[in-house]
Amino acid sequence: MQKKIIAVAVAGLSTAAFAQTNVTIYGVADVSGQGYNVSQTKATTSKPAGNVFALENNSSLIGFKGTEDLGNGLKALFQAETNINITGTQGSTSGTGAVSTGATTLFSGLRDSYVGLSSKYGTGMAGFMSTPLRASLNSYDVMPGATGSGRIEHMMSTMKFNNVASFASSVRATAVAYAMPTLYGFDASIAYTGSNNNGINNSATPAAGTCANSLSTCTAQPQSVFGLNLGWTGYGVNVKGAFQQANQNFTGTNLGDYTSYLVGAGYTGIAGLKLSGVFVRNTLGTTAAMGLTPDGAGKITNNQFYTGASYRMGNWEPRVSAVWSSDVNGSNIQQLGSRQWTANVGYYMSKRTQVYGLVSNVSNSANQNFSMAQQSANLRPTNGQNEFTYGMGMRTSF
Repeated sequence: MQKKIIAVAVAGLSTAAFAQTNVTIYGVADVSGQGYNVSQTKATTSKPAGNVFALENNSSLIGFKGTEDLGNGLKALFQAETNINITGTQGSTSGTGAVSTGATTLFSGLRDSYVGLSSKYGTGMAGFMSTPLRASLNSYDVMPGATGSGRIEHMMSTMKFNNVASFASSVRATAVAYAMPTLYGFDASIAYTGSNNNGINNSATPAAGTCANSLSTCTAQPQSVFGLNLGWTGYGVNVKGAFQQANQNFTGTNLGDYTSYLVGAGYTGIAGLKLSGVFVRNTLGTTAAMGLTPDGAGKITNNQFYTGASYRMGNWEPRVSAVWSSDVNGSNIQQLGSRQWTANVGYYMSKRTQVYGLVSNVSNSANQNFSMAQQSANLRPTNGQNEFTYGMGMRTSF
């Protein structure tokens, strides 16, 4: 009799657990061994400025997600995702996640994590998530998982000044968001993050007042972000447009809004083939007091273009990409732009596991310092230096 009661109780608990939600555990482990070389610009000398070898953790992650059927077509959903530092190094290649500050830290930065409701009318979410512009940009990346030295976020949507200042639209933020259901191939989303989120508020000032009169040492982060995207998919073609504006509401600065516009197109109509092209225009509001707009134009801009291709042939998949970032217009500081090209060849040992080789080069012009963004305290370009990397890696997902 006692055994029957226990069996009934266990069965009841199991049924309740499975009825409550459907949870999936997933993740990626991606590590590469890479050599780096930073050399002087042609204006000075081609002699290498330094070399280093590093074991890179390429956006390895673990996540939990699930849904619960609430009836009448309504579902509750959640996702909790974090970077994992499986190499024990301080570097991070998450693009917008936090960088580990300890060599033994396992969880090295929050990724897209949220709770929401979904119905035939669309999906509403709240949490820490990619903005619509970031989601649009990364959808066109031809590199595996949008990670590593050749990922699309290195330059696209970013404006840099000298060795310190950096503004970017491809970010994650604490936000509320809505995604419309796909209708006749059209999809869209909108997101907003308030000014009192992300650890700052409207009465705050930048670190040591650095943005008051020198953009080249500015360390301010945007306080509120509004963004949206609109796309259409059909006949193997995907086109998207996206807009994002980050407000700089700090006191004691001459900074305005940082705004990005994106237009992208991709083609996947042939099995195994992916072709991508993306254009981004970035604008930063400022004043003549910043020493960048002596004519009082009130803004500085740059244009960027990305193109990429990958093609799966049996177990092999070659991938190539190139990025071009223009001069900063409206600035009296010479910023002649940057370029990057990347070649990556993957061999699939199974559906979820591949080994790959890669080579990538970043060419900076005067005062630019774009890099692979994978060296936290070692070798990085400064003031127009170029960076070159090569290596091999392994990527597996579950």
